[in-house]
Amino acid sequence: MGIMPPVMWKVRVKDHPGSSLEEIQSEPDWAIGHEHRIGYKNRQDRFPGLTHADDEIEEAKEQSKEAKKEHEELEERTRKGELVNFRDIIKNQKDLSLRIPENRSIGWRYVLDCSEDWVKNQQPWPANNERKKKEEAKEDGKKQRQVQESSDDQESKPQQENEWKRDQGEGSKHHDAYGNGSDSGYSSDSNNYKTEYEKLIKNLKQNDGQQECPAIQNRTHISIDEADQFTPDNWLPRSSDLIRSTGKHPMNAEAPLSDLFSAGLITPNELHYVRNHGAAPRLIYEFHEIDVNGKMNLSMNDLKKEFKSINIAIALACDGNRRKELNLIKRSKGFNWGPGAVSCAYWRGPLLRDVLLAAGVLEELSKNQSQRRWVNFQGADEPSEGKYATSIPFEYAMDWTNDVILAYEMNGAPLPPDHGYPVRLMVPGYVGGRCVKWLKKIWVSDKENDSYYHIWDNRVLPSFITEKDGEFAEALFHHPDTACYEQNLNSVIAKPAQGERISLTEVRKGHTYRIQGYAYDGGHEVQQVEVSLDDGESWLYCVRKFPDAPIRHGNQYWSWLHWHVDVEIIHLLQAKSITVRCFNVFKNTQPKEPTWNLTGMMNNCWYVIRPEIVQGSSSDIPSILFRHPAEPASGQGGWMKPSVENQIAHAKQEAGAPQKQFTRQEIEKHDKEDDCWIVVNGKVYDATSVLSWHPGGKSAILGHAGKVHQTITEEFSGVHDGFAYQKLKECVLGIVTDKTMNFIKKNAEAAAKGEGQSEEGPDSITLQKHRWVPVKLVDRKPISGDTRTYTFSLPHDKVDLGLGTCQHIQLGFHLKDRMLIRSYTPTRPLLPSAELDSKSGAKGKVNHQPNNDTETNPALHDGTGTFNLTVKTYFPSSAQPGGAMSNILDCMPIGEEIEIRGPTGEIVYNGSGNFIIEDKNHHFARISLVLGGSGITPGYALIARILLSKGDETEIRVVDANKSETDILLKEDLDKFEMDSKGQLKVRHVLSHPNDGWKGLKGHVGEDVIKKNLFEPKESSVVLLCGPPAMIQKAALPALKDWGYIEDQNMFGF
Repeated sequence: MGIMPPVMWKVRVKDHPGSSLEEIQSEPDWAIGHEHRIGYKNRQDRFPGLTHADDEIEEAKEQSKEAKKEHEELEERTRKGELVNFRDIIKNQKDLSLRIPENRSIGWRYVLDCSEDWVKNQQPWPANNERKKKEEAKEDGKKQRQVQESSDDQESKPQQENEWKRDQGEGSKHHDAYGNGSDSGYSSDSNNYKTEYEKLIKNLKQNDGQQECPAIQNRTHISIDEADQFTPDNWLPRSSDLIRSTGKHPMNAEAPLSDLFSAGLITPNELHYVRNHGAAPRLIYEFHEIDVNGKMNLSMNDLKKEFKSINIAIALACDGNRRKELNLIKRSKGFNWGPGAVSCAYWRGPLLRDVLLAAGVLEELSKNQSQRRWVNFQGADEPSEGKYATSIPFEYAMDWTNDVILAYEMNGAPLPPDHGYPVRLMVPGYVGGRCVKWLKKIWVSDKENDSYYHIWDNRVLPSFITEKDGEFAEALFHHPDTACYEQNLNSVIAKPAQGERISLTEVRKGHTYRIQGYAYDGGHEVQQVEVSLDDGESWLYCVRKFPDAPIRHGNQYWSWLHWHVDVEIIHLLQAKSITVRCFNVFKNTQPKEPTWNLTGMMNNCWYVIRPEIVQGSSSDIPSILFRHPAEPASGQGGWMKPSVENQIAHAKQEAGAPQKQFTRQEIEKHDKEDDCWIVVNGKVYDATSVLSWHPGGKSAILGHAGKVHQTITEEFSGVHDGFAYQKLKECVLGIVTDKTMNFIKKNAEAAAKGEGQSEEGPDSITLQKHRWVPVKLVDRKPISGDTRTYTFSLPHDKVDLGLGTCQHIQLGFHLKDRMLIRSYTPTRPLLPSAELDSKSGAKGKVNHQPNNDTETNPALHDGTGTFNLTVKTYFPSSAQPGGAMSNILDCMPIGEEIEIRGPTGEIVYNGSGNFIIEDKNHHFARISLVLGGSGITPGYALIARILLSKGDETEIRVVDANKSETDILLKEDLDKFEMDSKGQLKVRHVLSHPNDGWKGLKGHVGEDVIKKNLFEPKESSVVLLCGPPAMIQKAALPALKDWGYIEDQNMFGF
């Protein structure tokens, strides 16, 4: 028997002295404005006032074959060690979705199969080689110390969890309540029982496997959540309705119970629960093949055309459904699933049996028919512990009445990537963990699968097993009887919903309330559902409702059911609790009490809602408030509270930390894979060494690297157990400063306020603050040798961009490890939408001036369904690969899509000198702009808005710094604006490397240039900055401060 390999939970922490006393004392008061503090990250991970540093430095089958060949040629070039830049990659990786869209899942995105880090930093570009030499020279002096550390590591064996728990002192052992109505439920009237039973039997029909999916509302388009932008899943459209239980990555989420139930007996794809162990692989339909027992490679076209398919409704449940209830008793190894980790959808595909027969499996196995065998399945994903694989008994797979299929459609559409695109195994009646997604390999063996996820996941162990790495635990994890296969009997109350209230004014005789919920039992019929209002002393019989034609092969029920019972409201007022239980065909029922187990799986105890009388918040009339046992993820609203054991464990986790303090500015420096700090509960941790062995993969941590926010604290506590907190303690560096702690609290409050406010604006607006929306490149015009104007079309039903003057959009392009993101200010539209103005303003805080005060050129106004970006291309050279986004834009084909999000920036100009900056009104009659390189564009948008608006007399002075005259963006437009302004606008260009014919300013931006060409820091004067970091932070900012400008009062970064 194999044993679990010891996990090398080794933690290394680089010593850091903490922020100096001077840094702590000079740290800004973050309780005041901060979103446009130059050089600090804002909520959109953008540095206000600074441009991006890297860019400133520098027929269908035949089409499939051609695209595959070009991609293979590119891969061969990289294997040979040839240097590859973004232009090479985008030209050699064709987007087949433009040519063969019918084979894609809804919302499919184009992804470049590379990372920005690999292209720029990991290839042996001369610039990288030079940097590497310098770094190696610095390391020479540290070798002796590293040798000593290595020796120390060998002497100290990493502590395993079972050893840690022993050190912590844990032992080594282990009625008359029915409402009226023909569809209300059952009562003492025997005729009512008979009528309801006859109605049920009449509606229970056989399913021949060829039914069409009912017309459910699968969305035709889903935008991309900002939570995914820094993960390998950055290309994946997901519903914002889902509650994530493991933070940003990997994706593990369920719909709110009320939404799940209200959606009906067939769950729409976007509300189906998602369980991923890592990143969803981006598989190409035309390239994907399934290896069947080493005898046959099955393409997707073969699978669809060569085999007969069936289409059946299957209820799929994670065996961790309702785990949160167990975690409140004692922390398990799993995250906090609520009661929504179950869904029911139609799945279409051929029988696995037919595929195995076509591969000649029976002939191969006929020699020894008495030998027991298993069918093994492996996915194409690569989670942290290796390939995801599992097995089921061969005899079960070959029994055609078990309907084991290779599914390629879900609810009549190609599988969404989160559900296994392009093909997954579906074993009706089995737990979700056996239904392998992204299916890549099938084989038959004479022993059970021994992969990590088959052995160490989807099992229920005795409750006295409290860790994974003890000897007895290892034996039981390998024991076949602990494995979860068939779903267990379960039922849940969906209505009353969590937090629902019923006013006492509704509690009158004769008024009824419908209690509703769901139930399932794998492949068996749930024959009886009962509800109790008195803690189980008496029970009410419920009406059951199945999907259409739920019966397969005479007695198989693969779907769930919904149930309900109507009760007199007065009985709800008197109820001790509302409890549900159900019975299956074996007359077994659910246990009353939960049974805790290490993995937190198969919880199916009675589901109990507790009512209480509360005072209404907006009314003097009391109401009945209903609380479910627990809310999913980090929700705190359930009636169950952490046990005493959990409270003691939490107190231990909170205790102790070095008292070195760290400012926000210091923490934000450590945001890379080789230097990764995180902040949890106000403590600073060096998580760099954890990335290599973190069970959730490194992306789950890197998404929080260098970020000072509350989100990671909430995510960490919702996912990790006591041993994880112990390993976290070993990474501790110190604590955040008081000002930084205030910043965390303020941002958390602002985020909570934002979540409570609807983001909905006029239906015509495209931009969303927290979601990425695709736009299409429709034109590309050269402005100069390295500058282009790109025109993008908005979604057909969204004609307005919805951007305020001085705000930015974020442009996103999909790479394999994360989204490539850059901030830009459009150079069109320059004026607000006439249509939105007539309806009293656009979305957000933008308060546009009336259009009769502006020039009337319609092309300059928002509302045309398009927008322009003017972008300088930083081309590759023999020494470096060039700018990432600018080269992608320059090479991407017309018709390709790219993502946008926004508006970003808390500065909005509303005309006549009036600004809204971080929710506060300001008026400035004189505006100074310090701009550099591509930082000209937000300044250009402000200049255009002022000078194109009649009656706006705001004066503008501009210092624009560049290397050479050819580097000046939008020079002709600026010259024309200046000429026509009659002195209202004055622009001074400063060149550091001018040619001999240049008659303007030469050199660099400094005190002299600033004082001679900008407005003094008097009342009603403001200065706005945007340019390269070195120019802004080392030259302009100090000079402006010395002159008298004050940050957050009259000096801001765009």
